[in-house]
Amino acid sequence: MNPEQMIADLESKARQLQQRSQQMQEQIQHASSTVTSPNEAVTVRVAPNGALQHIEFSPTAMRLTHVQLSQLVMQTVQKAQVQAAEQVASIVEPEFGGTEAMDFMRSFIPQQEEEEPPPPQEDGQVMREVSWDSPAQKPTSSPARPQRPQDDDEDGFGSVLR
Repeated sequence: MNPEQMIADLESKARQLQQRSQQMQEQIQHASSTVTSPNEAVTVRVAPNGALQHIEFSPTAMRLTHVQLSQLVMQTVQKAQVQAAEQVASIVEPEFGGTEAMDFMRSFIPQQEEEEPPPPQEDGQVMREVSWDSPAQKPTSSPARPQRPQDDDEDGFGSVLR
């Protein structure tokens, strides 16, 4: 093979590689994942890097406790992040499949936990972990804070440090 033909082949391969790289970049930029929770209370959209772009709550969300809602949001976001990561991986797989780079990239795909939040009460009332009417319980494991002496009260209103 003559040198001119080798150079022309290399230039052609470089142009093809640049074109495929640009296509992958565009596909990755437009990749996102939108997921709705099974009970349709939460819908989220995440970017290709897993960043939360949008979150929406349906009226169903108002029947959940704060604990249930937070768990449902986290599960829905995690599912969307996994889908977005898989989408990005499938975009680069044709170029990098079977390589250490692809294995490295796949190692960052989050593992999805399959944990459903407890169902809301049927009567539509909100359950509370702690009653609003009862006094708050103090944790027993934390050490008691030392009390300030009463004589540091210069203005008669009490210490601002309490």
